[in-house]
Amino acid sequence: MSSTEQITESGAIVAAKMAPPATVSLATLAGYQVSEILVWATLIYTVLLIGQKLYQIYKDLKRRD
Repeated sequence: MSSTEQITESGAIVAAKMAPPATVSLATLAGYQVSEILVWATLIYTVLLIGQKLYQIYKDLKRRD
């Protein structure tokens, strides 16, 4: 692995680690409560998981036909 790949990987890891605290800080400054953000994030995550599972079921059923 070259040093450029390591730097890029490290940058991506740092960005991923910084995203949640930065989002919470910005939302708090905008006047939203952290609990409200968590409820919405959980709702969105759950809907995405359900959508992914329904798509997998659809693909499996389509493959059988």
